[in-house]
Amino acid sequence: MPEARPPALARAGRLDRRRDLAGWLLTPLTTLVVAPVVAAALGIVVLVGGAFDRAPALCESALGDNRCEEVTLGMLGEHAVISAAVWLLLWLVPWWRGLRKLRILLAIIVCAVLVAAPIRMAS
Repeated sequence: MPEARPPALARAGRLDRRRDLAGWLLTPLTTLVVAPVVAAALGIVVLVGGAFDRAPALCESALGDNRCEEVTLGMLGEHAVISAAVWLLLWLVPWWRGLRKLRILLAIIVCAVLVAAPIRMAS
């Protein structure tokens, strides 16, 4: 038997507050697995492509002091912290069906932040 919607939810513009527990659980967990794998695969493709023959552009200011490793690890740490913070926001979004698009958008942002790290290294 289909679930009857209360009249308040039938009105246009109202948020669908039915439970989407599977989406609420699977979106962050899938993001936790997929985003690092995609970022690592892109890093390997960039590495094989020969972009790391020289020091990354972000190390130009630190080459004189021989601090390229610290600058690189700092940049990777920033990307990891930002993606972890956005990933934690995924858990704060309620499990309503009306917020499914927001959860997917946050998951895409997590993936984009992680993928941006190897791109910054290659440029």
